[in-house]
Amino acid sequence: MSLPLRNRNWRRVSPLAWQQLPLLQPTKVAGCVVISVLNVLWTGHGVFRSWPAGARVTGLLALSYLVVTAAEFFWLLLTVPQPVDMGFREEAPAPPIAPEIDPLVEQLRVVPAPVLKEGTLQLAEAMRTFEAGSDGAYVSTLLSPRALETLSEEERDKELDRESTVLIQRHLTTWRAYRDRFYGPAIAFRNELRKRLGIRNSQREPKLPALDQAALTGAKPITEAADHLTELANRLR
Repeated sequence: MSLPLRNRNWRRVSPLAWQQLPLLQPTKVAGCVVISVLNVLWTGHGVFRSWPAGARVTGLLALSYLVVTAAEFFWLLLTVPQPVDMGFREEAPAPPIAPEIDPLVEQLRVVPAPVLKEGTLQLAEAMRTFEAGSDGAYVSTLLSPRALETLSEEERDKELDRESTVLIQRHLTTWRAYRDRFYGPAIAFRNELRKRLGIRNSQREPKLPALDQAALTGAKPITEAADHLTELANRLR
């Protein structure tokens, strides 16, 4: 009889073999008792013959029970059907992705101080121009106070609703453009300037929503951020 030993998962088979192992089988217990009693009656050649009769019966009963049980368990290990694994294999977790380094950050690390200062001033001026242009485009859509006076109350309410809608859309458009064009470079220039100026405690620096959180809150948030960059650049020697 050939036993299925190849590709046998002993960890999965062992619990099934233990469940099917008869520990208190009457026939097995009776056979072990008979063996131990015959050993006592076999004068001169029995196992543990130097022990007293009661100890010989108990010792040989335990020994024979262990041998028979171990043999049954080993046989079940070889013959019990192996369960089929229906689950999916757990894939190993992917290695962590290294954070991407902004090429501008790498470039600013090696540029001379005068170049860093000039680049910061140019960026700050572009930020001011951008905010002024956005504000001017919104103001051009508004009616003059004198024109509002000529409208009826219902028409005035509609015009104010229209201006509110335009203001919200203009704010979202400005925020997206600022985030895409200026926020990343502004953060890179500010961090490099702080590093070269020896500013380690950022908590003492002014809180600027446009730089800290890319939030355009306040009257002139982008201009305030540009003024702060200009101040840092002018302190660079």
